[in-house]
Amino acid sequence: MLRIGVDTGGTFTDFVFFDGRSIKTLKLPSTPNDPVVSIQDGLKKAENNPFELVHGTTVATNAFLQKRLARGAFLCTRGFEHLLFIGRQNRIDLFSLQVKKPFPVVPLSRCYGIEERTLSDGKILKKVIGSDIQGLVDKLRKMKVTAVGIVFLHSYKNPKNESLVAKILRDQGFHVTASCEIMPEYREYERAVVTMLNATLKPIIGTYVGNLKSKLKKNKLYIMQSNGGVLSPGRISEEPIRTMMSGPAGGVIAANRLAGLKNYKNIVTLDMGGTSTDVSIIKDGKLLLTRDGYLENLPLRIPIIDIITVGAGGGSIAKIDRGGVLQVGPESAGADPGPACYGKADLPTVTDAFVVNGIIYPELFLGGEMKIYPHRSHRVIQKIAASIGKTLHETAEGIIQISVSSMEKALRSVTLEKGEDPRFYTLLPFGGAGGMVSTILADRLGMQRILIPPYQGIFSAVGLLVADYQKEFSQSRLEMYSREVEKELENAFAQLTRKATRILQADGFDSKNSYIQREVDIRYKGQSFEITVPYRKGFIQDFHDKHQVLYSYCLGDKECEIVNVRVLAMGRTQEMKLSKKKIQSGKAKIFDTKKIYYNGCFRSFFIYRKREIYPGSHIKVPAVVVSDDSTVVIGQNFRAVVDEYSNIILTRVKRRSDE
Repeated sequence: MLRIGVDTGGTFTDFVFFDGRSIKTLKLPSTPNDPVVSIQDGLKKAENNPFELVHGTTVATNAFLQKRLARGAFLCTRGFEHLLFIGRQNRIDLFSLQVKKPFPVVPLSRCYGIEERTLSDGKILKKVIGSDIQGLVDKLRKMKVTAVGIVFLHSYKNPKNESLVAKILRDQGFHVTASCEIMPEYREYERAVVTMLNATLKPIIGTYVGNLKSKLKKNKLYIMQSNGGVLSPGRISEEPIRTMMSGPAGGVIAANRLAGLKNYKNIVTLDMGGTSTDVSIIKDGKLLLTRDGYLENLPLRIPIIDIITVGAGGGSIAKIDRGGVLQVGPESAGADPGPACYGKADLPTVTDAFVVNGIIYPELFLGGEMKIYPHRSHRVIQKIAASIGKTLHETAEGIIQISVSSMEKALRSVTLEKGEDPRFYTLLPFGGAGGMVSTILADRLGMQRILIPPYQGIFSAVGLLVADYQKEFSQSRLEMYSREVEKELENAFAQLTRKATRILQADGFDSKNSYIQREVDIRYKGQSFEITVPYRKGFIQDFHDKHQVLYSYCLGDKECEIVNVRVLAMGRTQEMKLSKKKIQSGKAKIFDTKKIYYNGCFRSFFIYRKREIYPGSHIKVPAVVVSDDSTVVIGQNFRAVVDEYSNIILTRVKRRSDE
């Protein structure tokens, strides 16, 4: 069956078509008002063949960022109506004199306390009275509420009260999320945030996924989650919060798979698109997951790939602020109207700066399929140059360098700030613009090797086709470890495993193509935060060892507290293999030579077309390699060769000053 990966970004929608033998790609401008339109246009290439679609989407993220969530209400145990507003006492910026509190998701006027009480041991002290909830329904209708989130105290121990209220409201036609369904764990504030975000995203994602599913007719659909796994559309419609970092996750998955073929264990990924740049690291061949993610200072206590996003992309708008200083981003021109060179508006962007300095080859942009207008780029950049008293090309390079500085800060935060030396990592750039800034960033961070992948501009869409099905289940325990407790853990894992197995079978995965991964969250008595380790024989020692690695000490003789147990259900999807190609010796064919403004002066660059270089080709530098979906700039400090997987491998040239 044909498998199609579709990654919808703010500027372009990327397609990868894999028939089991070969890969075809397509890149189309996104349609932000209705992303399904661009998807439908791209699917015409399937030519009515049956297919399986794997989709990475930014619909949930955009709905939150633009504050276009469904009109919601928050139901909690009476006396805790201010929970979303009080939050935690920690401050993101300790030295700010103007503290900006997190977005509360719903106003206080739509926060309702319910007469109920469940104790910390799960005993129900006060049951919910159904008639009280029926009376609340009229209030919700008058407030034009469509989505309801329910968070009762200690419902992770006993969800009976929450489940009853959820059933009553669902029967009345509301979109309901109960915390016991989405995050049955302690920490009321974090649980409330996740529950309310999920509830207010449900109508939006449900409508979007339903619309997309109807357009696909009988073809199969999977949606990428933030943790790097895919889920069926029905489950995503119930748990849309799991797609908050859906788009960027695909590229990290693909990077890990491709780097594994080269036996590169430590990777820094750089995904530079039109709107933003996402960076992450892969250490010892493993993705780094976190449950401590944030979105505009709101805690996202769900498993997500540890990705940092900055508002610096090809479409980032350059402007002069009130103090006369040149700024770039975070505002983006997006796909519509796009950069000035697209011919629709006069917004000076990073892409226009690349055009002005000659890095983008106009005749080969998107394989020659999309016409751009260099004179418009020159005009808008010249206006900025006149304002700051610089030449046209100096201004263009300044715009590029400011954008790169934002990316450098993000790269330092995922490496140096976490104790990792970037010099011992391989930089793997992708996205339409990642290859244009990779050598600049590598120079700044002292990185020795860059791996430029094939299908660079649509690389996240490739990752969608190598991702496995994943569904996580969890349960809070909050009990001190002992041999007796370990027996209880076995029972808890058995219960979650049965649930996970049913889900896998319902979504079409048999025992041969599925497996279960068990984990446990542990901390020392008195600690506030826990560490996740695999659940196996000797898991307590694993916890001590991991604590030693993370914090340089462990307390082997101190009591350990079991916080949560987790089960990850995984289903293997059809594997997409990248075959090796025959290595040929010789130099790559030079398409053209061109004067490019680079590092403060004009230099002569060799222009190559990606389709005309082959495995084993040596690329003469400095060079620009142009493909149908991206552009790669190679500075003089690197050697460049194409390997057996069609990667361009850049290796830093050692000079005497480096020795």
